[in-house]
Amino acid sequence: MENSSTIEPLPDDDDDASHNTMTAATSDYDPSIAASSFCSVTSSVNGHVWEYGRRYQIFRYGRYPLPNDEEEFKRESLKHAMFKEVLHGELFLAPVAPNAQKIIDLGTGFGDWAIEVGDAMPSAKVTGIDLSPIQPVWLPPNVEFIVDDIEDDWTDGSDFDFVHSRVVFACLKDPPKVIDAAFRNLKAGGWIEFCEFFPVIGCDDATVRPDNALLRFYDLMRQAFLRQYGMDLTYIEKVPSQLEQTGFINIQRKIYHLPVGDWPREKHLRTIGVYMREIIDEMLAAMAAKPFTEAGMDKAEVNELLHSVRTVLRNKRIHAHLPAHIVWAQKPPSA
Repeated sequence: MENSSTIEPLPDDDDDASHNTMTAATSDYDPSIAASSFCSVTSSVNGHVWEYGRRYQIFRYGRYPLPNDEEEFKRESLKHAMFKEVLHGELFLAPVAPNAQKIIDLGTGFGDWAIEVGDAMPSAKVTGIDLSPIQPVWLPPNVEFIVDDIEDDWTDGSDFDFVHSRVVFACLKDPPKVIDAAFRNLKAGGWIEFCEFFPVIGCDDATVRPDNALLRFYDLMRQAFLRQYGMDLTYIEKVPSQLEQTGFINIQRKIYHLPVGDWPREKHLRTIGVYMREIIDEMLAAMAAKPFTEAGMDKAEVNELLHSVRTVLRNKRIHAHLPAHIVWAQKPPSA
């Protein structure tokens, strides 16, 4: 079995969230999304609830602490564009056969990745699963979206050529269970790939000091997710060993140190840095709305923290970076 890691280095450096709950469900989405044979759910999953001034999914309410509204759509779109920039236009790293027949995207969110894969691989049926029905109605003919919980049994899932997940794994209560389900539902020889941020700010030149507000923000975010929701945002670090224990082979990992801000000299990394700056900026509001509030943080403290982080994000003299791990592996051809 091959189990390796590659770290992508950086170049040289260049010099009111009020609690407002509404119990009435609303929906702007196609109700047919709940009628798939993949799972048995009712049209109530199309509902949403407004809380802390943001919109959240109502199905399995309380499981996922981030919103699913237009502001979150902007952040997810930026994140998708940023990862395409990181991978120079590619959508994944696993050596999936170009004639793959079945692909599944776990925690598909607004569906950008699944739709683009469907366009790029017309031979494949691409299924995206998410707790919220927030995907577009008009789709390529080979793409479908399903409302379901990926931590439950995949009632109609089997024989996939490729199982994909991006920035979802950290928000699972039982990641090994999902990895085990993926192994069972992959074809022999099929591939799995996870892409996740590792939420610990790094720096290569001491410009990020110990009292930096960005360090404090990520420290508080990790604590809030773990204590309030039982979610380990650093779990991606354990995924290679978990894949090996489950029976996967040819385990590979790449770690990209993504610059935060437009401080790099090199154009490619500067573009990534601008994306990261905006993604984190949007994340500030999402964290202030529910996770920090439910963690008991004072509103004035949260506002001060957010102001300090935004100041850091626009300071070119601070050369912060955030790791992103991409891990892929294969189910044995003889399994």
